[in-house]
Amino acid sequence: MNFGEAFEQVKQGKGMRLPQWSDDVVIRAQFPDEHSKMTAPYLYVESRFGRVPWKETNIELFSEKWEVVEHA
Repeated sequence: MNFGEAFEQVKQGKGMRLPQWSDDVVIRAQFPDEHSKMTAPYLYVESRFGRVPWKETNIELFSEKWEVVEHA
């Protein structure tokens, strides 16, 4: 599926990934609440190394191979 289709699923609480990534790497969305320092939703990458903000590349955005991942 394309980025837009996968992103719609991420906004519903699922994750997304590309098949060439390590199995533990997933993009997820964070929706801040009144206790958060951030005030707008953002995407982050989750892996065995932790969680960091995700900075996409054009290759990733234009990929047609996105996979949706259920909750971990």
